[in-house]
Amino acid sequence: MMEQEIASLIRFVLEASGNPAPYYDETPEDFMVPAVFFPPPEITSSGDTLASYAFRYEWFIMFFHRDTPSAYGMAQSVLTALQDCRRVVPLYTEAGEFVGKKLRVRDPLIKKAEDAPGAVQLQISWDSRRPYGE
Repeated sequence: MMEQEIASLIRFVLEASGNPAPYYDETPEDFMVPAVFFPPPEITSSGDTLASYAFRYEWFIMFFHRDTPSAYGMAQSVLTALQDCRRVVPLYTEAGEFVGKKLRVRDPLIKKAEDAPGAVQLQISWDSRRPYGE
């Protein structure tokens, strides 16, 4: 489930931002721009109900472009697309087929990256609820 949620969000972000070069886990020194960097999300866990627990994901996705306004524009395109679909992102299989389920995210947030010209951060957070094991 976790990988499906993350992969579906990556697909959504790339499509909404104009398909910039994607980077995962680490950015190389000579990365291309425009680009989007998907670091591993931060995850906290908690009890949810008597029958389930929840993982709370906080994902700090970075957009890079030749200047800050251009990077901001890419991030804002994703923020607008998320709000336009009421913050509900379709989930896909590995083959790219819609599975009939959707993921609701919290209100996204954009921040300029400090001391990094041409870099803007988009924060996406969501809860992933899971049943306890038998």
